Amino acid sequence: MINQVSGPLRRENILRRIGKTGIVEKLVQLLLYLSIAFIFLGVAASFYSLAILHEGGVADDVFSILFWLANLFFGVQTLSFLLSYKRSRYLYHENRDDELIYTTSSKVAILVPLYNEDPVMVEKNLLAIVKNRDYNSTVYVLDDSNDGSFEVNRELYDRLGLPYFHRTDRRGYKAGALNEALKNTNEEYIAVIDIDQTPAPNFVKNTLSILEKNRDVGYVQVPQYCTNLDAGPLATMSQAQQFVFYEVLMEAKSVSGSVFSCGTNNIYRREALKSANYFDETNLTEDIATSINMLEKGWRGLYYNEKLVYGRAPVTMKGYVNQQWRWMRGSLALMPKIFRKIIFNAKYDAKERLDWLASALWYLNGWAYLIFLLAPVLVILNVYVLSLNYVLYIFLWIPYSLFSILSFLLIHIMKKAKPVFLYYNMAANIMLFPISIEASLSSVLRINKPFTTARTGASLPLYELWPQILMIGLLSLAFVYLIKLGGIYNYVTAFWAAFQISLLALIFAVNREPHRSEVDNPVFV
Repeated sequence: MINQVSGPLRRENILRRIGKTGIVEKLVQLLLYLSIAFIFLGVAASFYSLAILHEGGVADDVFSILFWLANLFFGVQTLSFLLSYKRSRYLYHENRDDELIYTTSSKVAILVPLYNEDPVMVEKNLLAIVKNRDYNSTVYVLDDSNDGSFEVNRELYDRLGLPYFHRTDRRGYKAGALNEALKNTNEEYIAVIDIDQTPAPNFVKNTLSILEKNRDVGYVQVPQYCTNLDAGPLATMSQAQQFVFYEVLMEAKSVSGSVFSCGTNNIYRREALKSANYFDETNLTEDIATSINMLEKGWRGLYYNEKLVYGRAPVTMKGYVNQQWRWMRGSLALMPKIFRKIIFNAKYDAKERLDWLASALWYLNGWAYLIFLLAPVLVILNVYVLSLNYVLYIFLWIPYSLFSILSFLLIHIMKKAKPVFLYYNMAANIMLFPISIEASLSSVLRINKPFTTARTGASLPLYELWPQILMIGLLSLAFVYLIKLGGIYNYVTAFWAAFQISLLALIFAVNREPHRSEVDNPVFV
């Protein structure tokens, strides 16, 4: 089970862990503290410069304010991450309790939703999922396919003896399919495993044991790890993008009981779902929306950081963009609810509110990245960030950037991740800036797209990547112009232009036809 101790025992545990903390862990914390200090000093100094040392015009004023607001956005994210890192490192721990001895006789419904999926993948993963039936579980397939694959897969369901539900109206999409199954089942616990996930035979055993021993817990989430990284760099980038989330942020959320469901690889208490009116059909990200509803009813979620399920990352740019847009659009639509139900709710402490504030605002990052991307380019038009002179550059901006990057690099090393994951993660975030902007505008204007999975489509035609390509071109021009101008300020700005180009350029490597992964080979030949 996952155990968060309290009172003197917690303090004793913290002190013991601090005593064992290595030099690298202390260095990570120091770097994060310094990052926060430098970024907030930079914001304060910039507004002082604007107000007292003002020399520019209206365009300089407007862009300078936007630039430092973007920095403030990342300052809030960095502060939240620092607190999350400390909770993850010192308060979160796993008490395996004799390998989570399974003693319950409770019944579990394993719901497997799918929509227009590859029959080879369906067969392979269902064979893994049914191995969890040893733990008083029944596997139900929720097949909403309308491309003819249901007729192909139905023979497999019958052969494996699996009950299935097939809808044609797709009301509520995945949440609707889950709720339809709940109406026709009565098991006390509900596990959800997407068809692109391959669970270990003890997935139900371990997660159910946690629920049985923590009666106030409404659901348990385990991480998602991808096994198809041999399909190409896009799959690796997708995995890298999730690394810090599952290795640090989710552990921290588990300490406060504010873990949100990630849509798959989890198990729910039916009583908790019922109290929240079951799965939320009003939002594209039904997992987070449902979690918030359960938290509001007094339930908490826990995270069990054990590799119990392996899945597939998107392998085509089309599928990846579909996935990211859906996550962004659904999460941004939840912002008013998160502010109303959590951030402005007195029952949550300041740290929890900051954590949720950072989560709620994160997918607005495309606007902040756009401002950073434009900073070197606008110099061509003689528009400057007024407060950014070479003194601030050297003594505030560069230290903040270097300390932030180095702290994340050390975390990757500590967690035994490939250092290249950091580059992939930074590249993914900046490459997706147009998707973030589009999703935020779609959220305000309430524009939706037809539902598609992350396993659809192929590479994108270059014209659909015009924002990234245009920005690479503009940054290249700015680099040449800044080098020609000369001076410390312009050389440093040119360096950041080149760095941003190196991140954006990864889009040409990931926007390719994928290789066939070993995990996608047929089970039987």
